[in-house]
Amino acid sequence: MSSSTASGIFVAEAGPTSGREGIPKTVLDPKAIESWADDLFGKALSEHRFSGLGISVTEGDQALFQKGYGYQDWATKIPVATDRTQFRIGSLTKTFVATCILQLFERGQIKSLEDPANKYIKRFQFKPNGGEEVTVWDLLTHRAGFGHPKKLHVDRYAFQLPVPGTVLAAFRPNYVRPRDSLCVYCNYCFSMLGVIVEDVSRKTIADYLREEIFVPLGMYNTELHIGRSPTPDTIVQYAFVPNGPALALPYPPCPALVAPDGCIISTPADMSKWLIANINEGGQAANKVLAPSSWKLAHTRHRANHPDTNGFGTAFFIYNYNGEKVLEHPGLFEHRSMELMLMDSKVGIFITMAGGGEPGPRAEVCGAVQRAVAGPVGQAVSNNGARAHILEHFLGMLPFTKDPAADVSKYVGRYREIPSMQDPNSPYARGTIPGANEITVIPSGDGGLIIGGRGVYRPSGKDIFTLERTLELEAGYANRYIFETDAAGQIRALYQHVNAGGYERLN
Repeated sequence: MSSSTASGIFVAEAGPTSGREGIPKTVLDPKAIESWADDLFGKALSEHRFSGLGISVTEGDQALFQKGYGYQDWATKIPVATDRTQFRIGSLTKTFVATCILQLFERGQIKSLEDPANKYIKRFQFKPNGGEEVTVWDLLTHRAGFGHPKKLHVDRYAFQLPVPGTVLAAFRPNYVRPRDSLCVYCNYCFSMLGVIVEDVSRKTIADYLREEIFVPLGMYNTELHIGRSPTPDTIVQYAFVPNGPALALPYPPCPALVAPDGCIISTPADMSKWLIANINEGGQAANKVLAPSSWKLAHTRHRANHPDTNGFGTAFFIYNYNGEKVLEHPGLFEHRSMELMLMDSKVGIFITMAGGGEPGPRAEVCGAVQRAVAGPVGQAVSNNGARAHILEHFLGMLPFTKDPAADVSKYVGRYREIPSMQDPNSPYARGTIPGANEITVIPSGDGGLIIGGRGVYRPSGKDIFTLERTLELEAGYANRYIFETDAAGQIRALYQHVNAGGYERLN
């Protein structure tokens, strides 16, 4: 582990070094993890920044720590139980669906990941993108070039698998960039990977996941849940009113069209088994899912937009953090989740949460706890805020240099989301919401930058700036930004350290 870690979470152990040269092997201290989690998430719970949260931590092939905070249901005061309470894990679903594709590749049912996706889709066909066929790799690495899918009103098929080809064809978006040109996060790509799994295996994606991944790994409280109604143990999410009631929010139903990109429900205990299988890249139950070579294929950085940002394996975001290879995937389907795998140290962290904060102006409320909730109501905890706190406590803060005399003028300006990363029919692209997709960079006055109204960001490498303090738990910004130069050395773009998108310079 990083020598900058000072939280007491780790204790030194004599013996071999870890995967990073010269760093002594360490082991996790479960009591220290609990103390850290209680401080961070206990405070957030007291501020009503979530209504229920579960966390699990693994090391090697062991589940070391699991704990729930808050309630599965505030009305009945059922506490969150890590082995029972189910959360929507959102886009973490993509990492499971990518694993299904690799299974079919191992078995020879998919001949090559470089094959056109149309070779395996039987119900409908993609049109060529600028004369080129979209490949299975393109779908796996967010590089197919699709815009946003079309909105459909298909109640007859909304919760039925498999989805008919005519509906899939109507759902298909237009291309907004050449294939294999940029990684732009693509939910639709994984919906279609789920279709490939179905058409090749002749099983629904829900049945395939259960039979080929969940059961072999012993994840018996995990399923691809499609429908309007929750399971009995699905957490009820609540928003809060200061010194007022807890307000139950509706269950987020999952339609079949998007099931493969976000509709798994699971528990922290079950997700520990998923972390262990990935981190060990085989062994015991994990070998029933994939061969070690396929796990490594999933965990290799294949494509990226910039060498200093994250890249993509098969769905996983992959990046370096203080010398550690990190795999992650965030999930947002009203519930917020994050899986983080510290591959060199063989440590995994899963966190999931629901509810929190005040109800938005358009929030639908379906019930209220009669007794008033005491205490403040803060902004709901975000995925990226949780990520930053987890990484900083397990691997230390990212380094930076405080140089009051540094000339940062070349970075100053307005940056807009790269147009080819947008759907051209979106209001942002049409310019009807001025500034909504822009980031402004200004000097801090002491050698740093204020980015998007937050900072100070300090130099920490060539064209790299890092936040000088711990990132807040709120949403909306990053702890590190990378600037990209053109052939003339001029700044032309801005990327978050962990993201699948970017901003072009306007002035």
